[in-house]
This record gives sequence, structure tokens and C-alpha cells, in this order.
Amino acid sequence: MQDSNELLSIDRLTFSYEEDEKPIFKDLSFQIQKGERALLLGPSGCGKSSLALCINGLYPEACDAAQTGRISLFQKNIEDFQAAEKPSLHIGVVFQDPDQQFCMLTVEDEIAFGLENLQMPKEEMKERIDDVLVKLDLTGLKGQTISALSGGTKQKVALACILAMEPDLIILDEPTSLLDPHSARSFVHMIKELQEEKGFGLLVIEHQLDEWAPWVERTIVLDASGQKVMDGETPDIFQFRSEELKKIGVAIPHVAAMQENLNVPFTLSKEMLFTQPFPAFEEGKNLPLTEDVLEVNGLSFSRGQRAIFSDISFSLRAGSLTAVVGPNGTGKSTLLSVLARLYKPKSGEIRLFGKPLHSFSENELRRQMGFVFQNPEHQFVADTVFGELVFGHKHQKDAAEKAHDLLRRFGLDHVLTHHPFALSQGQKRRLSVATMMMHDLKILLLDEPTFGQDAKTAAECMELIESIQAAGTAVLMITHDMELVSAFADNVLVLHDTKLVYQGAPAPLFSEQNEIVQQAKLAWPLQYEWLHHKQQEEHHEPAITNH
Repeated sequence: MQDSNELLSIDRLTFSYEEDEKPIFKDLSFQIQKGERALLLGPSGCGKSSLALCINGLYPEACDAAQTGRISLFQKNIEDFQAAEKPSLHIGVVFQDPDQQFCMLTVEDEIAFGLENLQMPKEEMKERIDDVLVKLDLTGLKGQTISALSGGTKQKVALACILAMEPDLIILDEPTSLLDPHSARSFVHMIKELQEEKGFGLLVIEHQLDEWAPWVERTIVLDASGQKVMDGETPDIFQFRSEELKKIGVAIPHVAAMQENLNVPFTLSKEMLFTQPFPAFEEGKNLPLTEDVLEVNGLSFSRGQRAIFSDISFSLRAGSLTAVVGPNGTGKSTLLSVLARLYKPKSGEIRLFGKPLHSFSENELRRQMGFVFQNPEHQFVADTVFGELVFGHKHQKDAAEKAHDLLRRFGLDHVLTHHPFALSQGQKRRLSVATMMMHDLKILLLDEPTFGQDAKTAAECMELIESIQAAGTAVLMITHDMELVSAFADNVLVLHDTKLVYQGAPAPLFSEQNEIVQQAKLAWPLQYEWLHHKQQEEHHEPAITNH
């Protein structure tokens, strides 16, 4: 008897790219019911994004790939859908890299494009566009050129395009990875409300699970070979199989991870955890007493008449890790580009080893300073992963040995002959970081180095960063992960409203500067949020929470 509630069915699906005989995923089977919510988890490179594109019918036609098995939508094979009712009209996917799904110039035209494919009347289309822009707080960007938007804002625009079409199933591929903490929380809350209102099926591919796990009732887990190894209720998965998840490389919600060393009942809810007594935690790290390698004085940058940041001053010490945090669109990536001399500042001075930055030749500067872009594809120049690492190195034998070691440590040794563009987003990110570690740099600028990484590879990436710090390299890193800031950073720069509003150690920021944390749309790491909750409770005041 057929199940009338079945929305999607995957039956023994196997998929591989023709250049790689090994399947990306193999014999994969599961079903999604109408209105069901599920997490799809697994290590970077296990095929989650490829699976999403198979489900909405884009793969295998759009790439050189082989696929066997069956995908059914409403109990009908997606291959049997006619052009006018193609699966993508019923299944919306928000890509991991939003740039890959845009085809129009402006925000309004991009949202309208999908609605035109539905042959929606113009008046209804206008109402639908305005409604989704309000829901996502994008109204002021209606006529904006998409290419001028920040990465996080592009992610919200991509979601707006899908929501406007009101599909039966929405697949979100790491939808909060480029969003600041406040926007990420708001995003998840909005999806929760919309899903409850509209009743669409939801499949979420994600590494940051704290906001999703408490209300997404089902979790499906793939291992590194792309095989399904777990499928069950979300609380049970994280309570009883956490050790297996860690071995696979799947992130554990911070709430669940914190409870492992505390004698408290298991919960995925922060509110329930905060009813327990507050334990003692270690404070942050001490900033190493070393010399300044980079000094920034009164730095300002404008784009046209619009000031991006103004009168910023700070310094970087050798061997230190400084985190740059703040809301989406506040100029963090632009700041790194100015420091790397890719953009010219409006005013101010940058000194490297006490000398003006402009006094260094291009070759001298690149030997001293490395830059990992937010989009790793912008820096790839070779045809293979291995070639990317050894590109430009004169002593090929020594370079080859170092390259093989880095590929092994970054979990990329099995793809050394692949083209960099053929890697998953997480693998591309690791490759971009590895290329910079081929050089003995004095300063390393990193734009979201753990973006797209599973828990295991993110931890290994941070271990490697710590190793180059120990060798004296100063690291300046943009991140939206406040747990990472609390655990690894020596210093924090908070950008907000074109200004540098805080610079100093993480512990005072999170324990004492509540107004700055809220204004800059940050989040308290879980232990600090718990601490604030207890402090407010003792003084009978409303608790400060990450909402």
C-alpha cells in the first residue's frame, strides 16, 4: 500500500563523478514525509551537497557523472516529470555557495526569475517579492546589485528566491555558514516559523547545530564513504551515539558537548541546561609578550561615498591569533584586503616590521604575508590539488615533501590529482589554507577558515594554525564562530557601524561588554551565556540570552 504522506523517497542511490571511479555516496536510501524536518549530517566531502543537487534534478545532467538508483517525488520518479513540472519547481535548494545559483543582476530580478518560471501574474509576483523581502529584512536591498552584497547577505537573498516559490521541500545547504551570529539565530527562528506556517518538508545540511538540533526532530548521518550509518530521532542520536559522531567528524551541539563533563540530565535545550548550577570554567588565554609585526594607524576605506570603516588602529604581535568579528556587511573582508594591499585605503597608515607597507615590493610582501580569501576559488591557479600546493616553489623536492604532509594532515591526500574546482566547498577551504602554509609567512590573513568544515577537520585546521603561531606567525582571522574565538583567540577586534568598538582579550568582551556584544550582533559562547543567566537570576533581572 502506498504512503499518501510520502514526499521524497531515495532508493539505493549511488552517484559518482566520471573522473573519480569511487562513488561519492553509495546505496543510499531514506524517505522524507510531507512536512517532516530532518538534518543531513556527515564529514566534509561525503556527498551531502551532491545529494541535494541530485534530489532537485540538477545532477547528473549538469555535470559529468553517473547515477544509479531511484529518486521519487510524490511517489513519481523524478525522471518522469515533464519540463513544465520539473522537480526543481517543487524542491528548492539554497546552495552552499550562493553565487553559484544567481543568474540576474539585482535582488528583485533574481527573486522574480523563479516566479516567472511559475508563470505567476505580475501583481501577485510583486506582492510575493515584497512579502519575502520583509520576512528576511532585505527590503532596503530590493534594487541592489547582487555582486555588491556581502557573502552573508547573498545567502539571505538565495533563501528569498526559494521561499518566494513556496516549494514542497526546501533543502538548505549550510545556510548560516556566512551569517553573523545574530543573523544566523534569526534565520533559524524564521525558518522554524515559516515551516510551521507553510508545512513544507525541510532537509538541512549543516555543521553548526546549536540552533537546529532542539527542534529538527530527525537526523540522518552519512560517513566519509557516503553511506548512511545513522537515522533516528535527533535527541537519541546526540545522547547515545556522540562518540561515533565524533569519530566520523560530525559536530556535536555545544549544549550536548558541555554536558559530557557535567553531572546534569541530557538536553538539547539551552534553557533547560541553564536551570542547573553553574560550574567553574577556565578563563581565556594570555596574549604572548612578543614584538609587533604589523601596525595599523587611523585606517579608513570608502566605496564611493559610503564609508566602509573609519579611523581604525590596532597592532598584531608575532605568534598571536587575533579574531575579527562583527555583523555581515561591516567591512571585515574589506579590511583584510586593504591589509593585504589589494585595496588602497582612503587614509591611514599600515606598517610591516616598522616600514610602510607600500615600501615593499610585491614579491617581498607575498613572502611575508599570506591571504586566504572568503571564496577559495578566487586564489586557485593550478590544475591539480598537488600542483596548487607546489606552485611557484623553486626547490621542488622539499616542496613536494611538505605538500604531501599538508595534504595528509588536511585530509586531502586522496584527491591530490583532482582539479581544485572539483572539490567540495569544505575541501576547497582546507586546500586554500594549506597553500598558505607552504610558505614561512610572518603574517597570515584568514577569511572564515573553518567555513564549510566538519568538526574533525575544523579542529585539525585550528591545530595547524596554532603550530604556525608557535613558529612566530601572527594570524588575523575573520570568524562568526564565537566558541572558536573564546577557545583560540588571544585578541579580538569588533567592527560595528564603520568603527572599531572593541579590541582586547575575549574573556572581558564576553563577560563584561554586554552592550557591545548585542550591538555588534555577536553571540555569547555557551559558558558565558550560562554565566550571564545565573548572574541575572541572582539579581532577579531578565536573563541575557542569544536571541
